[in-house]
Amino acid sequence: MTLPRIVTVLAGLIMVQAAFGADPAAEARARRSLHQQQLQDSLDLSLQQSLARSRAGLATADAARLEQLALRQRLEQQQLGAQQLVRQHRLREDAHSGLQHRLFAQERELQLQQFNVEQQRLLQSMKRAPLQPPRPGGTLVLP
Repeated sequence: MTLPRIVTVLAGLIMVQAAFGADPAAEARARRSLHQQQLQDSLDLSLQQSLARSRAGLATADAARLEQLALRQRLEQQQLGAQQLVRQHRLREDAHSGLQHRLFAQERELQLQQFNVEQQRLLQSMKRAPLQPPRPGGTLVLP
């Protein structure tokens, strides 16, 4: 593993620890991801070492073509990694947005319930007015 790669991995570990320090499941996922990255790095290193040994007998054009293919593969891996990070970020944003929406809906429902309770309390505390004004002699006028 090269020095820039080590620095990147250590920075990733620090960010993961800061972001998921209290969440054991997230910590386990981060450890698994780190372990997979370390395995991938070791495979990449052994592949580079074996290619370097096998390139010794290749023609210059073949060695250049092989180097171009390796460079293209690394670029595609980086692009796929970046796309995966974007997808993960979007999923987290969607989850956060959905959670926020549910929280606001619950708060609104609570406000409506409190309003209904207050309205009922006020209605019950008011004197009930008669439907018709009292008539002398206690008679009712029917329409």
